[in-house]
Amino acid sequence: MVAIVTYAAPPAKAKPGNQPYSLSLIAEYGYNKTWQHYGGAEIKAFLPVNDHVEITLIAEGLSSNVYSAGLNVRPKMALPIGELFFDATIHYSAIQRNRIHDAITATSIGYRMDYVSAQVGCFYRTMASYDRAWHSEEEYLCEPFNFLYRIAANVRPLCSRWNIYMGFGNFCDTQFERPWQPIFFFGGYYDFAPSSNFEYTYRAASHFRLLFEATCKPTGMFHLNANFYGATAKFGFAYKF
Repeated sequence: MVAIVTYAAPPAKAKPGNQPYSLSLIAEYGYNKTWQHYGGAEIKAFLPVNDHVEITLIAEGLSSNVYSAGLNVRPKMALPIGELFFDATIHYSAIQRNRIHDAITATSIGYRMDYVSAQVGCFYRTMASYDRAWHSEEEYLCEPFNFLYRIAANVRPLCSRWNIYMGFGNFCDTQFERPWQPIFFFGGYYDFAPSSNFEYTYRAASHFRLLFEATCKPTGMFHLNANFYGATAKFGFAYKF
């Protein structure tokens, strides 16, 4: 697994919001019974517009000939304890190896504190074959409602220089699953200090962040045949500016 360092020009001025802009580039390795061994790369841009709106752009390419891209817009509101947020997401996947693609629109509401966060909502999915005629109902699948959920916990507050998190849900940045097929995840980050006596703030005392995450997805969850697990490992860097 190869990690690739991201780079961006030095900041010209302070950015709005309580978090910095960031650009991440992540190497990925995975295995499942369908695709066998595969690798890939993921690029992610986090753009806090102001104190109340965040935008995330993400794209992924895998050696299994699968590609995806997504856009997430998150309005948020600070509460006396924690933060309430709303998510609107558009996601597209092209499974070139099978000549099918799918499009997802999702909406959800969530609550985030320093140590825990929870999110619930729904998403709409359409799937179709590359070879489908535009006016044909064949090779076309529509799922008008799928329940969406995610629960996560951190071992340290979000503003810490390093952290470890874990949780489960039926979606992540690059995939959405049906409610009965949860994705379990475990990961963390570490911010490099610019000096030995630095004072960390949420606005980023350090420009570089080391990232890692591992996921596990039982393929037969709740179907009495959960005897195989698809797994992925991700490792990379984010540049904050």
